Amino acid sequence: MEKFTVKLGTAELSSTGLVEKGRTVHNSILGNVGYPTLQPMLPVLASACDALDEANQAMLFTGGKVASTNKQAAEADLRSVLKDFAGYVQGISEGDKKLIQSAAFDVVKERAPMPAPQAPAELRVTRSATAGMLKTRWKKVRGAVLYYLEMKVTKDGEFTRIATTTRTTHQLNDLETGVEYYFRVQAIASSGISPMSEVAAQKAA
Repeated sequence: MEKFTVKLGTAELSSTGLVEKGRTVHNSILGNVGYPTLQPMLPVLASACDALDEANQAMLFTGGKVASTNKQAAEADLRSVLKDFAGYVQGISEGDKKLIQSAAFDVVKERAPMPAPQAPAELRVTRSATAGMLKTRWKKVRGAVLYYLEMKVTKDGEFTRIATTTRTTHQLNDLETGVEYYFRVQAIASSGISPMSEVAAQKAA
């Protein structure tokens, strides 16, 4: 079954439109057999709608700083309550389009999850003419926002993270001359963490 996500749809609403939205959601959930657990919570939504309606009327007929402040507070409260109800509807509906729409919320189709990034390729470690310096470089991974670089000193040792970087290069200094160092790198994206790259090794000059 295709999964859908609740679209809150309140960002562009005026304070009057927000009251109308709140009352529509309230009346759509009231007595809705798909949302039995939300019935006791409806008075909170109704109260928030009433409060903003009263604040709108006060602003219209009397105006002033106090009325404006009260209106802003009531509007923020109703937006918060509607956001909570949208979350409840999402959880109860489990992404069912008709059930979400029966609560007077719009829907957006869930995007297919993005695959985790691939392991960084072409990890290279080069020596410098400067004693104790090694330079690492690897190929950029699509979608990666960070890279973890790890190093170990002996072949049978344990890797330790030595750098978290947005770049695809990293320079190490003050290493021990003649010692072979081992490196691997991992990419991090919004969709997950990649496998580790292949290990590359080099002796420090």
